[in-house]
Amino acid sequence: MSACAAVYAQVAITGRVVDENGAAVPGARIEFRTAAGVAAVAASDTAGNFRAALSAAGDYAVRVERLGFFLYNGPHQEFEDGPNQLTVRMNHLQEFADKVDVVYSPPAIDPEQPSGHKELTGTEIEGVPYPAPQDYRSALPLFNGVVQDNLGRPHFNGGDTNQANYTLDGFNISDPFTGRLETRLNIETIQTMDLESSRFSAENGRGSTGVLDLKTKMGDDRYRFTGTNFIPGVASDNGIYINKWTPRLEFSGPISKGKAWFHNGFDAFYNADTVTGLPQGQNRTSGLTTSNLTRLQYNVTPGNILTGSFLYNLDYTRRFGLSILNPIETTTSPRRQLFMGTLRDQHYFSGALLDVGYADSRGVVRNPPQGTAIYEITPFGNRGNYFSSVDRHYYRQQGIANLFLPVLHWRGTHRLKFGADIERESFHQITYRHPYEVLRDDGSVARYVTFTGSPFQARKNLEAAQYLQDHWAPREGLNVEAGIRTEWNEIVREMEVAPRLSVAWAPHRLANTKISAGWGIYHDSISLATLARQQDQDSLSTFYLPDGTVRGPVITSFLVNDSTLRTPSYQSASVEIERKLPFDFYGKAGYTWRMGDRGFVFETPTPVSGPQFYSGAVFVLRNSRRDRYDAIDFTLRRTFAGQFEWFLGYTHSSTRTNAAIDYSLENPIFAPQMPGPYSWDTPDRVHMWGWAPLPKRVLPSMLRFLFTETTAAYLVEYRTGFPFNVVDEEGFLVGRPGAMRYPYYFNINLHLERRFRFMHYLWAWRFGYNNITANLNPNVVNNVTGSPGFLTYGAGQARAFSVRLRLLGRK
Repeated sequence: MSACAAVYAQVAITGRVVDENGAAVPGARIEFRTAAGVAAVAASDTAGNFRAALSAAGDYAVRVERLGFFLYNGPHQEFEDGPNQLTVRMNHLQEFADKVDVVYSPPAIDPEQPSGHKELTGTEIEGVPYPAPQDYRSALPLFNGVVQDNLGRPHFNGGDTNQANYTLDGFNISDPFTGRLETRLNIETIQTMDLESSRFSAENGRGSTGVLDLKTKMGDDRYRFTGTNFIPGVASDNGIYINKWTPRLEFSGPISKGKAWFHNGFDAFYNADTVTGLPQGQNRTSGLTTSNLTRLQYNVTPGNILTGSFLYNLDYTRRFGLSILNPIETTTSPRRQLFMGTLRDQHYFSGALLDVGYADSRGVVRNPPQGTAIYEITPFGNRGNYFSSVDRHYYRQQGIANLFLPVLHWRGTHRLKFGADIERESFHQITYRHPYEVLRDDGSVARYVTFTGSPFQARKNLEAAQYLQDHWAPREGLNVEAGIRTEWNEIVREMEVAPRLSVAWAPHRLANTKISAGWGIYHDSISLATLARQQDQDSLSTFYLPDGTVRGPVITSFLVNDSTLRTPSYQSASVEIERKLPFDFYGKAGYTWRMGDRGFVFETPTPVSGPQFYSGAVFVLRNSRRDRYDAIDFTLRRTFAGQFEWFLGYTHSSTRTNAAIDYSLENPIFAPQMPGPYSWDTPDRVHMWGWAPLPKRVLPSMLRFLFTETTAAYLVEYRTGFPFNVVDEEGFLVGRPGAMRYPYYFNINLHLERRFRFMHYLWAWRFGYNNITANLNPNVVNNVTGSPGFLTYGAGQARAFSVRLRLLGRK
């Protein structure tokens, strides 16, 4: 029943859905039931408010569900004629619940949500056995439309990593220099990962491929402590030593019950790997990555919530890049630190919500080599010291303000939102480089490279945006979302306008079905790393051809003229249908189209090819990149027995560009700019994941205790291999960009987890295998034609045995 009908109904209900700390729960589905069935349905808005209308006074059961929360089946409520008030308090999903009869909310269809919203709950992030489970970024491919490239970087809807908008509880956490997602978090601190990959509203900007928001936990009125993998792993090859340790600790609870709470999540990942084939004492690399997030919440009043947080990251690797082809002398020792503080104030009044916040981020990146000896790249491996050293400092200050108005009535209902945000980003760095040379298989020099120019770089940018959005429900089952966003930055200094329009229709004749469609214009954030190439050094390459001819030195430099640039712009359109199928399965099918215009690309003023590169090249930044992404995807999922999940997804996609060559100062490729696929293009991808209890009935009664409290968690993934370029020994491209592909990727992970009680605590012990089939799944290749190891692939993760021990809490 539409919200506007509540005005004329005999029994009108207004209410609010909140979590255990009094914060609003948007997108909850509220059902009012009698013995005859469902009498009315409502949905909560951004402020948690909802309205419903009943045809008659009486006794009703109230059922509320929201993905990521336990199902709410409250006591029967007596509603009288006239206005009624109702507040529903929902509890977030937790692996260790205070009650034994709680049930997960099923993956319901929200008829009022036009955007392409996807969500992973903390239970799914912690439960599915994906590779590298200590890193939440490894869980992102559980979404349809998200792939990880060979460097482990996520790509949304066919775009580059820096084309998505990444936020932590609403604040930007992308790297201010590169725009990538580098921030670390304890995965058990994450409440949900929310992804809007299409039809996202005017509220969101700074990314054309999607918006990823990491929502983190808050304590409640009970003290809680959990720990995972606090016992280190030990290896005995070449002596006894700790080789793996991934402790994760959580501590939360009340500061003042019913008014103030805290949550602290710490994690660390220590690894020491031994490389077979290198001399003892020179065959080991190690690293430590750690993060700590502290969050505080204080309810000044029930309608005024103040939250603050502080995040610290440390990432250090000793002998990074060590391998059979890269001995110790060629490695680097990167170190990265991040400090981020946030403060947010939310006021609820008369059905409206005012949300203001501020965040400050700053960090340091250092990547020194082992020395200054000349670096040599050979077909049989590398020698000498890596030729580049970086010392970078970066900063970001962000302010946000949003106002969500009460529901307005005019030819239906209107939910208006206004907002603005402003960001200032800056960096400065010093990059020292020394010469390197490329050798042929006979030891002769093919190319000798030196660098000239200032090692200092610094850039800054100020971005501001404001938006207006209306969510209009003209009648029951039909919702239209229209908005406009304007953006400005001090690089381009033009006001960019981005209109958005989407619609969701739940036809009466097709129960439990929703059809959504939308179109919008989106702009990417401008990367400081791209702009800073203007200040970078020039490279001088001298070529020694096999016939004895010497060419060069050939200069390679980059030029950026801010006054000629425009902000990259993209159009996106999509259509999607969701339906509840028999046996409580939920299916979804959709098509997404994204066309890029004015994308940044470095290219020569006039086309240069072949021997012309021996005369040198100046690459100018222009708005001439054109991208296109098309994708058809299907999803099928179900929740069993109130807590076990099954998911199946398939995506057929194509991501193409007219500028597939990525020119780089430190690893140049000599070829004219040409069209082709992006290096993360994968036309077909199928993945399935979930967990289920082991069936005790298959065992004799005396052995059924073996399967008690035991579940099987699994992940299966197949995809087409990524494309790669082929070059010759001088670095010239052979053939078309992306002309060859890696072999297909196939992976099966299967883990068993058993819960048990020990010393009045509940524990969970998990063990299993990753890559059971031992598929090669290569992530590196020798792409130098004519070299002895041409098309030799380097294996990805081998078959590996995984163990996890968790302390879930005290019963």
